[in-house]
Amino acid sequence: MTTLADVLTVRSQFARSANFERDAESAESLDGYVVTARALDVVGRVADTASGPAGGAWSVTGPYGSGKSSLGLLLDAAFGSPGIARERAHDKISEASSAAKEAVLEALSNHQARSQGFYRALVTADREPVARTVLRGLHRAVVRRHGKIPGSGDFPASSVLKLAQRRVGRKEDPVDP
Repeated sequence: MTTLADVLTVRSQFARSANFERDAESAESLDGYVVTARALDVVGRVADTASGPAGGAWSVTGPYGSGKSSLGLLLDAAFGSPGIARERAHDKISEASSAAKEAVLEALSNHQARSQGFYRALVTADREPVARTVLRGLHRAVVRRHGKIPGSGDFPASSVLKLAQRRVGRKEDPVDP
């Protein structure tokens, strides 16, 4: 008797959910990603806001399995540090719209971030105070860029970040992973 598994296979990138903490900066996480019209709209909105002087923060909501995390990984790579993941993200965006790719590049250029990318604070919400979630994201963003929290000479906000972590963190569950 022939089973469905004998005639149909699911490519591995579609067999598991995307995860910010696990998949960030992985070019493989973008394999098979299709930049839809809705995703392109979000890329354009983020690029337009990121081009301005204040930057921004975004929250993406939707039903389970609708591609929110995959879109977040595309944005993370597109605005991130140079490398294979950023190139792949730019290629995928460009295939859908060369204007959207130019908007991403303009945002990076406007903030002299083409050589290093933006600080990106990706977080998955948890049952915790929102301040803790934000600090977790900020901490990871700085560590992703520098490998650690640098001294105030290299990163002027380091003392503020460390103080906030001490105030919000708990000994049994530190903010610093």
